[in-house]
Amino acid sequence: MNINISGDFALLVVGGLILALILSNLLMRVLKRYKPKWHKRILSWRFRAGVTLLILLFIAVALVKVIFIKVDSGQVGVLWKRLGGGTFVEHPFYEGTVLVYPWDTLTIYSSRFQTATTEIHAITSEGLRIKMEITVRYRPVVEHIPYLHKLVGTDYLDEIVIPEVASAVRMIVSDYTAEEVYANQRLKIQDQLLSTVLREVQLQEKSILKQEKSEMQGHNLVNLDDMLIRQVDIPEGVHSAIVAKVNQMHLYQEYKMRLDVAEKEAERKKVEAQGIADFQETVSGGISETYLRWRGIEATIELAKSNNAKVVVIGSGKDGLPLILNTEGSTSALPASVNPNATDPQSQEPQTPNAAKSK
Repeated sequence: MNINISGDFALLVVGGLILALILSNLLMRVLKRYKPKWHKRILSWRFRAGVTLLILLFIAVALVKVIFIKVDSGQVGVLWKRLGGGTFVEHPFYEGTVLVYPWDTLTIYSSRFQTATTEIHAITSEGLRIKMEITVRYRPVVEHIPYLHKLVGTDYLDEIVIPEVASAVRMIVSDYTAEEVYANQRLKIQDQLLSTVLREVQLQEKSILKQEKSEMQGHNLVNLDDMLIRQVDIPEGVHSAIVAKVNQMHLYQEYKMRLDVAEKEAERKKVEAQGIADFQETVSGGISETYLRWRGIEATIELAKSNNAKVVVIGSGKDGLPLILNTEGSTSALPASVNPNATDPQSQEPQTPNAAKSK
């Protein structure tokens, strides 16, 4: 009989021993009162009974680690029966304490996700020998661990996982150059490795399970979660060449960006020059004297509105534009060509000496 013992088993044992002592004491009192002969006979056996109990206690202490086996969290146990048919494949023994006969064996397996790292030498498509450090994350299928123990054993990682990983790495790396493996194709190679190793491990498990004529055929024994390329070691000369090539590539990209900026700047200047030429061609024959005179009047008005100190500039010729500035308090600051009061001698008031002096 092999059972899982609960955590309260120790309390039950201690309680049972105390109860046995109390009952034995009561029994001795009853025998002393009603069966004195039996009481004396039992007392005469006290020494031999004590020695026997000590021997049994010593044997129990010596066998407690063999009989009561602890299964920690994240572990499962597989039982092998010496007198009962070998490996017990019905189910594994989960966390807790397992009561096992001394002649049986309980093997502990980890049911958690685990990682294993291995170094593999491979040949690239160029014929270069490189060394890769591969990390595999895996976990056994808990329900099938008894079959894994029976058909493969505790070294299942080295028996069915690592060999397939090494074979897949050599096969896939042979299709790539050293530069691709070292730099830009690493993620793609990782994905190919995982899919290839999964397929190969399943095929190997299928061939192993053919030995078992049971419902296990078609099931997996080990789950591969991921594969990572941790490090790639290539020859020093190849490494230097790759680094130099990368540097030149970045320089090329920098020069290309400079050329693009220069082309855009040249295009901008060309468009600007074309716009200036179109403007000059448009205005060369389309501006009349009347338009220019009106623009002069507008400029005169804007300057007259300013609060800064002003200077009176008298235009020359028939169509000159006198700028009458510093006209605070006046209602108009128009040139003489549009202000009648500025050109009619009769309407002009005589200037005072101060006004003439200011001019």
